[in-house]
Amino acid sequence: MKQLSNTVKSIIIILFLAICVHPLIVVGQDGVMIETLPSTKADGTINIYGRGNLSNRIPYDKITGNAFWKAEWVPATLIGRNKKERWEQEIKLNMATHEIYYKKPNGEEEVVNEGLVKKLQIHEPNAPDKITTAFLNGITEPYVSDEPIKELLQVLNEGKYQLLKMDNRKLLEGDSLFGTMKRYYFKNEVKYFLANNYLVSPLKKLNKETILQMAPAGKTEQEWLLQNKIDFKKEADIVRYFNQLNSAK
Repeated sequence: MKQLSNTVKSIIIILFLAICVHPLIVVGQDGVMIETLPSTKADGTINIYGRGNLSNRIPYDKITGNAFWKAEWVPATLIGRNKKERWEQEIKLNMATHEIYYKKPNGEEEVVNEGLVKKLQIHEPNAPDKITTAFLNGITEPYVSDEPIKELLQVLNEGKYQLLKMDNRKLLEGDSLFGTMKRYYFKNEVKYFLANNYLVSPLKKLNKETILQMAPAGKTEQEWLLQNKIDFKKEADIVRYFNQLNSAK
């Protein structure tokens, strides 16, 4: 009995020390999603919809995880409503708010005005023709979708069949141990869409049945699939298949 009592005391001491040393121990992994709102300025905070007594802005350095597609600035061509509206800028893509950040000549960070940029092409430094990837800033002409899509969509390949990727960073709020304080963190949520002749449809799952139903394979493509051992659960393999479909004559 005495030995059992000593064991209980030891456990209590360990828990006490753990709380003192790591006050942000979290009970459970699930959190409550916080709705984000567009910003007009890149001021190091994320603008949120009211959460009771919470501030309507949370500093990014108080949030675990990264809101941006790339942590570093990348060179890009921003494309507007017509061919004349083109700007060369270094940008960062905020995947939590789906906003485009750019630098003014004086070094200040700003947010691109909503609706100004329709598409952007990220390219190698000082080489606009060497495009590494592209994004749609929401769905606008010539793209068509049953449901409005305002988020940034990465265009993973060009052609009749395109795989589009939405890489959301959801802002969540959780309690620390015993609910003594709040913690904030980003949770990645990836969604895929198929664009077929600019008609955009959501892909509920990345699997063979779903993909082949929306992008059927002919006899030649079926043989190609077998030869290349395409895994329809992998993003890169689906892009390979779409490129194969697009190259068919």
